Formats: sequence, structure tokens, C-alpha cells
Amino acid sequence: MATATDKRGGKFTAREIEGATLEAKSIGKDIWLTDAGSRGEGRFTCRCTRAGGRIFMYRYVSHAGKRDVLRIASYDPKGVDGLTLEEARRKAGEWARLYQAGATELREHFVDKAAAAAATKAGERQAREAAERKAQRGSLAALIDAYVATLEGRASHYDAENLLRHHVKEAFPKLSARSAASIKAQELRDVLARLIDDGKGRTAGKVRAYLRAAYSLAMRAGLDPTVPEALTTFEVEHNPLERLPSLAQFNRALDRALTLPELECFWRRVECAPASMARDALASAVLLGGQRPTQLLRLTSTDIDLSVGTVTLLDFKGRNRHANPRRHLLPIPDALLSLMTRLHQLCEKPDDLLFGGTRKETVGGLVTEICAAMKDAGELERGPFQLRDLRRSAETHMAALGVGKDVRAQLQSHGLGGVQDRHYDRHDYMPEKRAALALWAKRLSGGLSPKVVPLKRRSVPA
Repeated sequence: MATATDKRGGKFTAREIEGATLEAKSIGKDIWLTDAGSRGEGRFTCRCTRAGGRIFMYRYVSHAGKRDVLRIASYDPKGVDGLTLEEARRKAGEWARLYQAGATELREHFVDKAAAAAATKAGERQAREAAERKAQRGSLAALIDAYVATLEGRASHYDAENLLRHHVKEAFPKLSARSAASIKAQELRDVLARLIDDGKGRTAGKVRAYLRAAYSLAMRAGLDPTVPEALTTFEVEHNPLERLPSLAQFNRALDRALTLPELECFWRRVECAPASMARDALASAVLLGGQRPTQLLRLTSTDIDLSVGTVTLLDFKGRNRHANPRRHLLPIPDALLSLMTRLHQLCEKPDDLLFGGTRKETVGGLVTEICAAMKDAGELERGPFQLRDLRRSAETHMAALGVGKDVRAQLQSHGLGGVQDRHYDRHDYMPEKRAALALWAKRLSGGLSPKVVPLKRRSVPA
């Protein structure tokens, strides 16, 4: 290897660096340019290699009397991919002053300093990452996920997951990423205000209710052993939703029920609709007396007993029903028996869903299509209707047919939470329910006219 050539003088210039670079290439040896200086302050040098490299260095004698050279930076006249001559000379001056101040083991000094800086930087990075992980675990989005997980198996599970994801997590990503405990009522008020401004007051009320329940659950997580441990990490001390109004004005009771002509037109269109699981689910919900679609769509092969002609729904609606749902036994009417038999035969396993995973929204979409077709045909007497109006329509028409209130309650599984129903009345009402569903099926097909029951005149004492 060629030895380096050492040129001494005052302070070398950029022009000398260019000249030394060309000379090193031509002679095949490294050339060193070195600033003049006093004894005991080290030297600022530039090594011009035969390969064309220019490297600034600081040369000094260590405490042990050995010569050492520390690299400063590569030379770049523009200061982009390295340091300019002036910048490198300034850095060498700083090192010279440090050397003269007593730091004669500069290499060890910089190694220790770099290690300390790296350790500090690593500690700061770890603390920052830990804070970020804690913030993510305690974020509003994480609280929503933890709360929705507690609703698994309930009728409200899909509704809560869908509304909170769409109208909170996706609509307000920055707010959702923040700590749930730090969010103020005003910020959540803005979430609800956007929905109300879009004409979705009912949705705003439901979002408020779900968020309020999520915060309430997190608040008592540390004391209530029945609350999942995942909810104990949020450190929530107050519920910001308590300060927001309940939006009760958007929770108006609905009263839309199909008239008899509307009902008959609707049923004819259901029977003529293209074959699909959604149509089968809709027909089953209607023929079974207006059952809740969410419960009906959970039916599996084992819930159908064709030998005795019954279907068993699990009613999760009500307080604490998610852990112990009410078994809602219904007779299969003759008009539905062939459909239930076909669906039962399509199931290969006992736990196969009877309607193949059809969602409530799909069934609702079919009802919307039928409603639109009825509107175009001039078959609507009281305006548009929705899937949820069919349950009300069924009870209204069964009442008109003379079906008693107790039997209607048994058919639709509502109003059965009293002491009498829970503890004393053990009659299964199967004959009454079977007779009521037979009347209802005839009403759908137009085989029965409204039954008018006159009021009995009370006798007035003389």
C-alpha cells in the first residue's frame, strides 16, 4: 500500500484539497493536508485518498503518548453529503479546546458520551412507546371495543358495534385515539351534534346511550368482579355523557301499522319475490306472528322440531337475559311447514344457521324494495313502512281477529316479566298460539275480513 504524503503549511484551502485529490489519483498515494498549529493542541487534517475520497480528521497524542486520529466527516463543498471546509475546521477547533482542557483520551470520551446519549435516547424512546401503548389501551376506541365485546350474544351487539364504529371511531379518528378518561362532555357533544344536524336524531340518541353505558361499565370495573378485566385499564373516574341531555325528543313511539289492503298487497309481493334466504326469513318472521328478525336469524337446525311441528327462539331482550335467555316456543303453522322442512334439510350440521347467516339489514332491504314497489303501484294508504312495522302490524291485525292480549303476548314474547308469568303461569299456550297463527295466515292471504266485536253496554241502575 502506498504511504501517505504529508503537506504542511498554514491553513490549507479548498483549492488545495481539489489539487491534492487529483494528485493522489495520479500518483496512487494518499495525500494528507494539515493545518499548522501550536504544540499540545492537536492538528486538523484532510486525507485525500487515491480513490478520490476527502476525509476531515483530527489528529492528537493520547495520554499514553500514542498518536490517534478521529474522523470528523467527509468533505462536501456544498455541505450536503458532508461538511464544508469551514464547518469541519470549526468542529476540529471544538475538539482541540476539549483536548487542551484535559480530555486527552478523546476517543474514550466520545465513545462514553455517545453511549450515554444513545442510552438516554433509547430510554426516551421506550418511555414514549410505553406512553403510546398505554394511550392506545386506554383510548376511546379501545373502550368502545371492550364494551362491544361485553355485548356478545345480545341483540344489541351488532347495532352497538356498527353505530359506534361508523359514527365515532371512523367519523372522529383523532378523538377516538385519545385517552377515554381525558375526553370532555363538550367533545362528545360535537359527535352527537353532527348526527342531529344530518337529521339522524334517533341515531344520536342510540350513540349517546351506548357511549354512556361504556363509560359506566369502565367506572365500576375496578369494584365489580362481573365486569371483564379489560375494562379496568381505562382509569375512568367520571362519565362525560351524564352531562349531555338524553335526546328523548327523538325517541318517539312508532305507530305505523299496515292496513288490511296494504297487508294483503305486501304478502302477495313477498310470495312473488325471487327466491332467497332473505325472502324465506321475512316470510318466516311474518307467518310466525311478527317475530323479531334478530332472534329469528339465530335459528339453527337443532331449534326446529319437525316431529311435533315447533320452533324454539331464544329471547335475549330484557335485563340480564343475555346470560339466561328465555326459550320462546312456537308452533309451526301449516303455511310455513314446507318452508321450514326445506330449510332444515339444507342444514348439514346441527349448529348450521337455518337462514345461512342472512343479516337483519338484508331482510330490511327486501322490505324497503317491496315498499317502494307498492308506492309505485299506488298500494300504500298510510305512507312508507319498514321492517320493524311488521311486528306491530301483526299484533294489530291479530287483535282485530279477536286474539286475546295474553295469547298475543305469548306469540310475540313480550310483557311476560311479571310475577304471575315468571312464577305461576305454567301453561304453554300451544293450542291458543296454533289457532291464532292459523287465523293470522288466513288474514295474510285475504281469507278473513276484519272481525268487529261490539262493546257491551253497561247497565245503569235506576
